Amino acid sequence: MITAWARTRLRGLWANASPSGADRLLGGLLAPAEPPFRLAVAARNRWYDRKPPDWAPMPVVSVGNLTVGGTGKTPVIRWLREWFAGLGRRVAVVTRGYGADEVALYRRWFGRGAVLVGPDRVASIGAAWRDGYDLALMDDGFQHRRAARAADILLVAAEDPWGVRLLPRGPYREPLTSAGRATHIFVTRRTSEPSAADAWIARLSRIAPHVSASRIELRMDGWHDLAWSPAEPPAGDVLAVCSIARPEAFAAGLRELLPHSDVRLAAFPDHYRFGRRDIAKLLRQRDGRAVVCTAKDAQKLAAFPGFARRCVTVGFSVVGEPPDPLCGMLTSLVRDS
Repeated sequence: MITAWARTRLRGLWANASPSGADRLLGGLLAPAEPPFRLAVAARNRWYDRKPPDWAPMPVVSVGNLTVGGTGKTPVIRWLREWFAGLGRRVAVVTRGYGADEVALYRRWFGRGAVLVGPDRVASIGAAWRDGYDLALMDDGFQHRRAARAADILLVAAEDPWGVRLLPRGPYREPLTSAGRATHIFVTRRTSEPSAADAWIARLSRIAPHVSASRIELRMDGWHDLAWSPAEPPAGDVLAVCSIARPEAFAAGLRELLPHSDVRLAAFPDHYRFGRRDIAKLLRQRDGRAVVCTAKDAQKLAAFPGFARRCVTVGFSVVGEPPDPLCGMLTSLVRDS
């Protein structure tokens, strides 16, 4: 069981290209574990390269990444589902359900019946088809190679570490060469300069020249209270509360959105389960500030009414429509299915 302290230390190590102090020591301790993990990933991929995927009764569009969280899968899943729904398709979301906060958010957005949760995603796809859905979006599906898919969308964040270190020494689950397995690559951008996204596109285009790569922007918007009713943006200084893979990006986005506010960050490990002691600590940290949390964390923080009434949430959405050639491919998929 990885403790919250260890996850915080890992996050610091993974985010820092030149770690020092305790993070450097931790990196040295973890370095011997990286080569065996790399070998295991290579062996697994060679096995799946030779094995045909399991047949799916309807089109499946996978959305995944190479790193542990933080690339924008959740807003991209919502963006694609709304786009398909606009074309009249009944779309199910298939997810392993590792992050219960993501499942709760999907169910709030799409309805409980449209979200199928379980480790056997091939079985979930079949169940969705029997329930009358005609297309499935597979959340975090890039490494789930057993299920056949019509499109394999790989997300790379402009904020991803440029140096590729595999687990547990770094956040990468696979090397960059695995990008060649995708059908489309999106470089997602929250607050980084456009040049960072462009540099990633150029790098990935050299590694996987046959895969289309383009940039999409994630915009922070949509203020709600924790009962999910529309709310006004906060006035004055802010305490930003989050338990996501990239808390600094959340705080930076709030600083852009609220340029006249002083934003103080209260970050917890990804998918953290808040307890009463955490809430008491946050109330002390608040010091009269407005509290803003992510949409994922709103699902959990709503369980504490005394805190929830002081808190509003803001989400991320994708700007624009799917770019070509993905748009043309998805349109054909809908037309032909």
